[in-house]
Amino acid sequence: MAQLPSKLPVFSKKSLRARVVISYIFDYVIIIAFAIGFYILDRIEPYHQHFSLDNKSLQYPYAVHERVTIQEALLISILSPIIIVAVYTLLIDGLFSHHKPVTDHTGRRKLTGPYRLKDRLWELNCGILGLLLSQGLAFVITQVLKNACGKPRPDLIDRCQPAPGSQDLPVFGLSNSTICHGDPALIKDGFRSWPSGHSSSSFAGLFYISLYLGGKMHIMDSRGEVWKAIIVMIPTLGAALIAVSRIMDARHHPFDVITGSLLGVAMAWAAYRQYFPPLSEPWKKGRAYPIRSWATEPTRHVPLVPEEDEDDAVPLRNADEEQLHDRRPRMMNSGAVSLEPTTHAAAPAGGVHNRRRDRDAYSSSSSEDNHEGFEMTTSQYGRRSQEVDSSYQPYDTGYHPAVRPTSPPAAHSGQVRHLAGEA
Repeated sequence: MAQLPSKLPVFSKKSLRARVVISYIFDYVIIIAFAIGFYILDRIEPYHQHFSLDNKSLQYPYAVHERVTIQEALLISILSPIIIVAVYTLLIDGLFSHHKPVTDHTGRRKLTGPYRLKDRLWELNCGILGLLLSQGLAFVITQVLKNACGKPRPDLIDRCQPAPGSQDLPVFGLSNSTICHGDPALIKDGFRSWPSGHSSSSFAGLFYISLYLGGKMHIMDSRGEVWKAIIVMIPTLGAALIAVSRIMDARHHPFDVITGSLLGVAMAWAAYRQYFPPLSEPWKKGRAYPIRSWATEPTRHVPLVPEEDEDDAVPLRNADEEQLHDRRPRMMNSGAVSLEPTTHAAAPAGGVHNRRRDRDAYSSSSSEDNHEGFEMTTSQYGRRSQEVDSSYQPYDTGYHPAVRPTSPPAAHSGQVRHLAGEA
């Protein structure tokens, strides 16, 4: 089972290569380029579709005061997620851990949990990068589609202010923007109905923060804690309310709002997956991906016994999946091959629980320590000190230079020769 260590090895005294640092600076450059591209696209005159003066769906009155202005939408969908990410990573992350490390001086447990400030800053960097990438993609793609399509808004005729007695052209029965005498800025914006920018932006930011919270709170760990799902869905509900307000203000047709919302959801998911693991892998605890290791070979190691102060080294385990993997041959210390499936040791008499099993690093409202699905446990490490699964490859987050392969240890080579002789 793949796992993430609690402390990112990237934050060591070893300096990073310049190309690795540049790769993350390039991420911010791309986001800035998206912002510049949006303002350039906003100045371009959109395509003007033909319309009919008799079209009832275009005769809604122009709402001078919007229920949610673009400035308010940006504050809700960008600033509030940044605040949530900052508060969680800098203050909350690790605060409710069941096993906190002990300080060297006083012997008391650290209130803030196992994560260092540098680890928290790394999570903050990835969280904000994903949010800005989601918003940048949503803004640019939405603006490109608005200019290319040029669909009239529901209040276009009120914006247009055609001359009294104006009629549709007799040939095709449609009119165009040449009959309009209203404010040119309002007319220009009146041909940008599809897709809804409020909808795409709100879902790009708020659905992203729903994914972020879902990963941190492990909502797919099969424990079924409903309060977590409610917290995760609150930002998405806020995005839906912002999108619905555009229909209430007659700024967009329902189709514009629906497609804009789907666009925002897609951008949020794509941006989140650039920096974080999927929600379907709750054992990774929503921790950000490691620093990029271009042209380097990650060092693989098998921690037989986790450190006492490393909460995050304890993985969530899928018991059903491991029962299938336990049937594979295992190499024992004596050199023999065991084909028997491994089983957990029986619980001691008197109902005494395993202390390492009770020391759950996973923050949960449930006090139960025995679940059929994903669970936190370290009892498997004691067994692996006697036997090593050759197929076990942990999820390493370290940044390591390329290392030349070395010859296998003598003990291991002796085991191989012993097995070869028996064969």
